[in-house]
Amino acid sequence: MIIYKKTKKEFIDDMDQRIVGDFLREEIKFLMNRTTSDSEYRSWENSLSIMRTILDKPEIDDEIGVAIEYNLPRSNKRIDMVLSGINQEKERLLIIELKQWEKCEKVVEQDMIVRTYVAKNLREVTHPSYQAYAYGKFLDDFSEVVYSSENIEVQTCAFLHNYDVVKYPDIIDKQYEEYLHDSPLFFKTDYGKLREYIKDFIPRGDRAELISKIDEGQIRPSKSIQNYMRTIIDGKSDFMLLDDQKEVLEKALALSRKTKKDGKKRVLIIPGGPGTGKTLIALQLLSKAIQNDGNAIYCSKSEAVRNAFKKLILDGSKDKKYTKVTVDNLFYGTSKFSYLIKNQYDMTIVDEAHRVINRHQYTPKDRGYNNQIREIICESKFSVFFIDEKQIVTTKDIGTIEEIQRQARLEGVEDDRITVFDPLVSQFRSSGADDYINFVDYLLYDGEKSNLSFRNTFDFKIFDDVQEMYDAIVEKSKQNSARVLAGYCWNWISKKDKELLDIEIGNFKKQWNLENDKYFMLNNESINQIGSVHQVQGLEIDYAGVIIGPDLYSDGTDIKTDWTKRAKSDKSLINIKTETDNSLPLDVLEMKKDKIIRNTYNVLLTRAMKGCYIYCVDKNLSNLIKSKIFE
Repeated sequence: MIIYKKTKKEFIDDMDQRIVGDFLREEIKFLMNRTTSDSEYRSWENSLSIMRTILDKPEIDDEIGVAIEYNLPRSNKRIDMVLSGINQEKERLLIIELKQWEKCEKVVEQDMIVRTYVAKNLREVTHPSYQAYAYGKFLDDFSEVVYSSENIEVQTCAFLHNYDVVKYPDIIDKQYEEYLHDSPLFFKTDYGKLREYIKDFIPRGDRAELISKIDEGQIRPSKSIQNYMRTIIDGKSDFMLLDDQKEVLEKALALSRKTKKDGKKRVLIIPGGPGTGKTLIALQLLSKAIQNDGNAIYCSKSEAVRNAFKKLILDGSKDKKYTKVTVDNLFYGTSKFSYLIKNQYDMTIVDEAHRVINRHQYTPKDRGYNNQIREIICESKFSVFFIDEKQIVTTKDIGTIEEIQRQARLEGVEDDRITVFDPLVSQFRSSGADDYINFVDYLLYDGEKSNLSFRNTFDFKIFDDVQEMYDAIVEKSKQNSARVLAGYCWNWISKKDKELLDIEIGNFKKQWNLENDKYFMLNNESINQIGSVHQVQGLEIDYAGVIIGPDLYSDGTDIKTDWTKRAKSDKSLINIKTETDNSLPLDVLEMKKDKIIRNTYNVLLTRAMKGCYIYCVDKNLSNLIKSKIFE
């Protein structure tokens, strides 16, 4: 969808009449039901005035096409400006990312990320060269008009018209050079250079014909990306499925084919506990859907999960640059569906669906349904939800089987097209780990008494000294992936003062890793800090050390919970920490608090594939677990 499309001459005339900003605001409200903020309006005025100056020269052909605010299909991303024209009979498209930035800092050990002020807050964001390059790569991979023609060339660049690169050179640091070559940057003193760049790439206009063709064309995966998915997912041993996982995959694909044949919207719910292969099935489903010409995406609310599996794919790729952009155009968060573009995806695969919420904090209240489940179903012909209700760990999490079914019905999906598979049971872990997971269920939820044979094959230990437990995990980390985790019972005081230590248990003192939560499971240095449930959910490691805080304790007979022992900085129990915060009956509130605490430790205690070491703040709990291990 393109909000504004004219020739260069018409664009300059509109700018001189000062009507472009108002036109954009009105069209966005009409077409997308989105209100434009005053700051966004001012950014249009500033950036477009400068682009008017750049283009208003006789060497830039009057017939060059100009598009503003091109909303990329499949995403909530918008390209600031697109120019189109002809060069030696080839059709050419130039994507220009416009930035108001005045300065930024490089972010070491994060690929193509910089730190700058956005909306008055210092944030880590994508480097503008990568951002523009990814837009171009999206068209190469998914626009049928572009990839089916050898006569179309797409180029990208970014223009930071307030940026003094001499004063703030981090943005052109060597770590970014790979993308700077293909998607160059222009700065506040580069008006002439950018004008020359445009003139050389598009010497003759086409009256925006190429822009119109792309906007009106089909969005579906190219053969090259289909083949690439076959290589990076199907061809990797990390993503191989066992027999019953393969059966689930084929059943899901069969439902997808039905939707393609009869055009009727469907919803599939696939339950499964820790380590049952939910994410691996999800990735295989994504690959197969794309290879079958499906417009499919993978989404998860957890950026940590998305980052981890992107890295796993990238580590096995020869062309990491191509792979990174391709994967970024396939992996999304769950907040992107609030524009309610009906049935724009053939298939949306929702991993960790139990973590879906009503509304992201940055999504305006007047946009969407204020329910991410229904928004996903609205925008997808076939929605697949992978879910584990025992991993709901905050009051904001709404992902239950019942809620997905309810939202599907609200979106008009009939009951015979809402399918719930039997829970996944086959594990990708050792049989010892399977029995250990059953033991955790027995402990936390009074499940069936488990087979304790896991003690022979799964390394499970209970420590009376937290430092000894930590040291043992550090030792394991030398040959294995290992992290130390804890319940959120200690305030995050180091957030404001990096010299402070958050977790203190006697002489044991450590910091939370919450500042770098998106990469906790990927960075080796994370072993020096303590992770929380929000950093590890959906991911697995060889060894986990778990500090069970005072919010889980024993009265000598049973395991109890105490929500008052949670840290004040913990937001997982927001709105139900007191009965006055919620209209629910007191007994229901207590059950919700109890469930969230138990689910939190269920997640923490089931991250490990080889061994789990635990330390309990409450000694009665430690003794109770020991007694159950040897009963």
